[in-house]
Amino acid sequence: MPAMPRREFLRRSSGAAALAVLAPASLATTAAEGARARRLIRGAKFSQGILSGDPTPTGITLLTLLDEVSRSGSVRLEVARDRGFHNVVGRNTIATRGAIGHSVKARVTGLKPGERYFYRFETADEQSGVGRFQTALPADSEEPVRFAFFSCADYTHGYYNAYELMARDDLDFVVNLGDYIYAETYHSRRGGTGVRDDRIGTTRTGNPEASRVATSLGDYRDKYALYRSDRSLRRLHASTPMVSIWDDHEVVDNYAGAAPKGGLPPEKDAPAGRRRAAYKAFFENMPFFPSGRSRIYRSLPMGANVDLLMLDQRQYRGNQPCGDTVGPPCAGYDAPNPYLGRAQMDWLKQRLERSGAAWKVIGNEALAMPAKVTGGSFYGFDSWQGYPAEREELLQHIKARGIKDVVFVTGDIHTFIAGDVRTAQGDGETVALEFVGGSITSENFGETDLDVGGGTRLQGNDANPSTDPSIVAALRAINPWVDAADFDHHGYGVVTASKAEFDVTLKRLQTIKRRSRATLPDDGYRWKVARGQTSIKGVNGPDA
Repeated sequence: MPAMPRREFLRRSSGAAALAVLAPASLATTAAEGARARRLIRGAKFSQGILSGDPTPTGITLLTLLDEVSRSGSVRLEVARDRGFHNVVGRNTIATRGAIGHSVKARVTGLKPGERYFYRFETADEQSGVGRFQTALPADSEEPVRFAFFSCADYTHGYYNAYELMARDDLDFVVNLGDYIYAETYHSRRGGTGVRDDRIGTTRTGNPEASRVATSLGDYRDKYALYRSDRSLRRLHASTPMVSIWDDHEVVDNYAGAAPKGGLPPEKDAPAGRRRAAYKAFFENMPFFPSGRSRIYRSLPMGANVDLLMLDQRQYRGNQPCGDTVGPPCAGYDAPNPYLGRAQMDWLKQRLERSGAAWKVIGNEALAMPAKVTGGSFYGFDSWQGYPAEREELLQHIKARGIKDVVFVTGDIHTFIAGDVRTAQGDGETVALEFVGGSITSENFGETDLDVGGGTRLQGNDANPSTDPSIVAALRAINPWVDAADFDHHGYGVVTASKAEFDVTLKRLQTIKRRSRATLPDDGYRWKVARGQTSIKGVNGPDA
């Protein structure tokens, strides 16, 4: 659609009600700065697109970032009921400046529940594209909720075909479970495993697998801009609200937020200054306002059918036990060690107990089911299995309180997995279900050499991942709570949650090495879970 002439934009906007806008506290200015900030900026570009996030029945967060600009000033935001902006419901101006990366973010309130709206931004001489969003359903609505969930989008390793498919779907919102950017550069075209290059950051990585790593605020800001140079990601943001949390790669691989220097060795550490820079860039670049300085765990009710509970499993965790290696549990690994931390754990238990939603959906960064390999080894200790005290506390609470229909939607491990979440590190009773949505592009098990314990490594093939089905079957036998798994493909999960059923499909792509919208059949990777159903074991895989 061609851009509307500026005069017509202003004429149609005049008389529209002012939007309620929550601006970042960092925008506080002196009187002189305030006067400059009220003027619309000139010469800026909207090359990173426009974003919406955290829909509620009456509100939304809207965001854009300006490029090719150095001055402070303002940007106009307009919201309408129609794509042509004939029915404008509000507009306002938002101040921005270099200190916040020329981020332009507003929390818009006073909207109608379950309705679709359109929005755009304008400077003195430039207009953004038009975006759309849908507000959440009212609390008593029993309409089905349709959403996608995803994680792990290494820019270099593949094309964002999954984002393109999500943008073309009619989704109420999408759930980003972390690793939206990678601080590290792992692949390159010259190296043979990359489809494009990322030259941001220092070459002094402390990580033999990474050629570069972001360390400064400028680096992290540049990462978001690079990732959004992909048109499919911009298209997804413009079409669908996103609910986001972070994982480790928004800062650095496998850091633990409550441990000194991130719990990492000196050559790879994450000192407090680096974490602050990464967090600042995250909040500038994601359509979300934290509660307080950096709290991201939160709940978003989506009508009567879904209560979405988003967790933070990085900021408050203690150091991973056992050196976070593939191996058997070490002495004392099950000692009390924070994963969610006390405040977040208490909040989650209370929310689960009080929720009246048909489905309690936990937006979960890392695997809740154990992941075991040969010889009694755990596949690392970075997920819930490395923090068994808090894991058992949560699952026993669900069991003791009789909380039904709890579902984890999970990222991090780059593999499609579905199964039962059991107490006692998998040896107890099923109290929840889990669906792991693979990765958008990040290297999966079939594309790399997989450590399966005891010094054994299974050889992968980046160009043609094709894991022997007998290997998958053998690992599933070691992990009997798993119903189905795919080690070789990329994609995401799609859910339609109704009063009676949680219908989930793990959408698997044919390839990420070229731009394509081709997918694999859903057979074996779709589950229709009924209310009260306590297990999916045997639905698509072998019986319990």
